[in-house]
Amino acid sequence: MIGLLLCAAFAAHGQWYTGWSRQTGLALSLHLTDSMPVLYSPMQSTDPLVTSFSSRRGDTLNVECASVGFRMWLVPDGECLRGVWRQGVLKEDITFCPADTLFQLRRPQTPQPPFSFDEEAVEVDYTDSQGNAVHLSGTLALPRNAGRRFPTVVMVSGSGQQNRDEELMFHKPFLVLANYLASRGIASVRYDDRGVGQSTGPLDSADTRLFAEDAEAILSAVMKDKRVDRRQVGLLGHSEGGAIAAMVAARNRDVAFVVMMAGAGCAGKDILLQQNEAIYAAAGVADSLVAVRTACMREAFDMPPGSSQKDYKALIDRHTVSLDKEQKESIGLGRGAASALRQQIENRWMRTFLVLDPAEYLTRLRCPLLALNGSRDCQVVAAPNLDRIREVTKHRAQCYELQGLNHLFQHCTTGAPDEYVKIEETMAPEAMAAVAEWVLSLRK
Repeated sequence: MIGLLLCAAFAAHGQWYTGWSRQTGLALSLHLTDSMPVLYSPMQSTDPLVTSFSSRRGDTLNVECASVGFRMWLVPDGECLRGVWRQGVLKEDITFCPADTLFQLRRPQTPQPPFSFDEEAVEVDYTDSQGNAVHLSGTLALPRNAGRRFPTVVMVSGSGQQNRDEELMFHKPFLVLANYLASRGIASVRYDDRGVGQSTGPLDSADTRLFAEDAEAILSAVMKDKRVDRRQVGLLGHSEGGAIAAMVAARNRDVAFVVMMAGAGCAGKDILLQQNEAIYAAAGVADSLVAVRTACMREAFDMPPGSSQKDYKALIDRHTVSLDKEQKESIGLGRGAASALRQQIENRWMRTFLVLDPAEYLTRLRCPLLALNGSRDCQVVAAPNLDRIREVTKHRAQCYELQGLNHLFQHCTTGAPDEYVKIEETMAPEAMAAVAEWVLSLRK
């Protein structure tokens, strides 16, 4: 019966299928024709991959692309095709489902030039506390309403080096937000992180505290612009950027307000443990296995600096001794995990983040604070972090959990990071409205 289904599926002239790699976050498109099947990685190129071999044997379709070291085996499963693909050391189950055509990413919220607001370059040169010369390049977005000064938001991106639009997976959240704020009469500044785009500065020794110096340098430059309302210049930070915004505001009384979008209230180690539990649970991993992963990571985060790969392997082996190979792989503790874990934890930024406690800064804030988190955020889990922000600010902060939104403030299904790229929406309108309405309310 399977063989008959396979023949029917493979005989479909011009049938398109789309599958997703959870490990790489990339879509794959398969076009079945009367001749050789054609494979695409459409998020990388609209040109097909060069297929070096394909065969249809019994109930199995085999496709190989020698130029990129790709192999795939598929069998029918209802209307879909299910199987395994390998590329180098990567190996992953994958399901291809029927599609109308070659997969294309759509980002309908991304504004296209000519914009409905004016843009000007912001360039800052300064020397950080480590003596490094840093150049920061950004963009000031101004509403088109000459003759008045605007409340202004300085946007600070999350962890990882990103450009001024906080671009990831073809989404441009900060550009989308800047466009929305401008439509409400609010100016904004977004900038390339050091080492990205047109910004320069060393990264090897950089950590959250140093990135806060970058944000403060941008803030100082913006305060000198006569078109902004100096009394209403605030910081908006996403994810790690929320902690950075609080750091700067705690020591700089010029900051009129702080907006934390998916910002942390808990200490770094707790954030990462919460994140591990939420992400693997959202992926459908059994609770017992998630518990093993969490216990292992809790101990790993306490490993002394300079621990060897052998030490990390012994730790993983101790926690996974009763698990089989498949179970270990399902929680990211399989082959190669010790090396990857050591590299991650021994990183300077990570060592700083693990002990970073936002309460140190939140308790010193004297300006208004808005904290927004999505109810399905798996990276900064809403409930414990909003609760702690309320606690340490003695309920002075306005905290809201926005229903059905993930870490990027997209409407989502599970909140798992592998959904981000599949979702067309870049940022939910209600999240942007919450920011704009709150900022404008401070002027009344």
